Amino acid sequence: GYLNNEGIIKGDAFAAIRSRLNLDVKVTDWIKVGMNTQFTNRDESVVQGNLGRVASSSPYGSMYNENGTLKTYTNDYAGTMNPLEDYYGQDRLRDINSLFSNLYAELNLGFGITYKISYQPHFEFTKDFNYWSTETYTGNTSYTGGYGRRDNNQTFGWALDNLLKWDKEFGVHAFDVTLLANAEKELYWSSRQYSSNFAPNENLGYHALQFGANPGLSNNDTQVTGDALMGRLNYTLMNKYLFTGSIRRDGYSAFGQENPRATFPALAFAWKIDDEEFYNISWMNRLKLRLSWGENGNRSIGGYSALAQMGSVLYYNGNNVQTGVYNSSLANTSLRWERTESFNIGLDIGLFNNRVDMTIDVYDATTKDLLLNRQLPRVTGFNSITSNLGLLGNRGIEATINSVNITNRNFTWKSGFVFSVNRNKIKELWGDTGDYKLLNEDRSGELPDFQNQWFPGYARDIIWDYERIGIWQVNEAEEAAKYGLEPGDYKAVDVNDDGKYTQFEDKKFIGYTAPRVRLGLRNEFQIYKNLTASIFIRADLGHMRLVPIGGDKSTHDRRNDWGFDYWSPENPNSEFPMILYPDNHAFFGGGIRPFVSTAFLRVQDLNVSYNVPLDKLQRILPFNSLRVSLSARNLYTITNWPGFDPESGNSPMPKTFTFGLDITL
Repeated sequence: GYLNNEGIIKGDAFAAIRSRLNLDVKVTDWIKVGMNTQFTNRDESVVQGNLGRVASSSPYGSMYNENGTLKTYTNDYAGTMNPLEDYYGQDRLRDINSLFSNLYAELNLGFGITYKISYQPHFEFTKDFNYWSTETYTGNTSYTGGYGRRDNNQTFGWALDNLLKWDKEFGVHAFDVTLLANAEKELYWSSRQYSSNFAPNENLGYHALQFGANPGLSNNDTQVTGDALMGRLNYTLMNKYLFTGSIRRDGYSAFGQENPRATFPALAFAWKIDDEEFYNISWMNRLKLRLSWGENGNRSIGGYSALAQMGSVLYYNGNNVQTGVYNSSLANTSLRWERTESFNIGLDIGLFNNRVDMTIDVYDATTKDLLLNRQLPRVTGFNSITSNLGLLGNRGIEATINSVNITNRNFTWKSGFVFSVNRNKIKELWGDTGDYKLLNEDRSGELPDFQNQWFPGYARDIIWDYERIGIWQVNEAEEAAKYGLEPGDYKAVDVNDDGKYTQFEDKKFIGYTAPRVRLGLRNEFQIYKNLTASIFIRADLGHMRLVPIGGDKSTHDRRNDWGFDYWSPENPNSEFPMILYPDNHAFFGGGIRPFVSTAFLRVQDLNVSYNVPLDKLQRILPFNSLRVSLSARNLYTITNWPGFDPESGNSPMPKTFTFGLDITL
């Protein structure tokens, strides 16, 4: 397969060549071997235009000088650099080759016992070569005479799985036993060469870094290993009582020497109530109850997070260059797995002879020993240490409803609805207790982390900030001056009414950064068997994000800003403050900031396809089938978010239209 995509931002492109080989061989009646191998070559040599610079470039500025060369500053002001500077001035080669394979052998040992061994190696080789010419800021200001860099990265990893399974039935009893022994290893090598100030010229770029006057290199190699043992029993009684029990023990080399491994148990039960003799509800033809409890782990940390690591620095002692070595991180020998314990209750329901199918799940999960980088006092000589801290709770509901609304010979209409709600709460944080002030109240107990805005007893994604209530108007100049503000600035709630905004007295919990509710609705139609159509609508509701507007009034006569609805005396009912609003109101915590709803309703997908009748066309066309299709993605969005897109923030989300022709000969 070959893919070549061009994005909607100048310079944004992606190309890939992919191949796959699947092979299954039945050697004898009791041995089967096979492999699944995939190779991909990706070209990611992308140097795209800078959207942030586009926003600050004036439409009266120019990308080019009179002689046709690229202009460094579009507005002749250093604050508005050319958005296409790197696109034209940077040379880049980023090429990635990856290979993944799954090699297996499966043996049937009789008595319902099978043994399968599989080996999964994967390789990835990355070349990322860059050269910033003297026509770029990086090659002419950050460095001189051009700057070149060659990054070579290699990854090799493998996993070895041994699976022993026993599947047997004895009358009303059915057993399915699985035993697993796993080992894995991941190796990573990184090499970087760089240089700057090229002579006699810079024509060779990254192809000849030896012509630079300031060469350097750095290397970074890492290795991690893991292992696992697992046992699982599935037991079914009378095909209506289902029990599952499993226990897993995992090891990972990145954890401390005291706790390299952890054990994770799980239990589940399901009951097909509709199979009971006493069950007699005609309109509810299917009813199944599910209960489960279990623990799982998270190991997403750096390969050497539990160890004390060393760093080096070069210095000149007056005669020659010396290398100094220092301790760059603290060890934590007790670092252990992050664990999540979860309870789940679910119902599977079929109504009206399965014309309506429902699945409802309610869960309650608690994560403890979270893997976090805890900030340390500077007097220790370190910024942070990787630790297990805190207790985070998650509760939620997930529901899926599928229905067959209309079905007859010429028309079918099916629907699918998904709904999810999640609520999280920080139950414990660092464990530090004391007296503190929050929401204009004197409190005592576990101390919040004000820097990260984590508050025990509240959601992890809660927003703690000043509550905007409008913008100071011209007739409110005297009152605004009490706060050091002026007409056109944001107005916020002064909780304690003391004539100033201070974080511990006046900041409030004003919203959340993650959606409170997620919805999705799909409708599928089939008309006269040849024409099919579907539409998928989704919504994320109840969350907010900070609007990225600038704040330095000293330069807005020389650079542009986002085209939001800014305040002016002639436009008093605007959402955002005056374009020249002062930048000297930086209260601790960021000042009065514009959080805006990022809730949206989106027509995500629209698809139409038509199977062309070939009764008469087959005389002139050698087709067995002919299908024409048209699809659209991200077709229409309803939102109050003023930026490009409520999901991507300040990156444009393109509308995509696809035409397809499917022919079978």
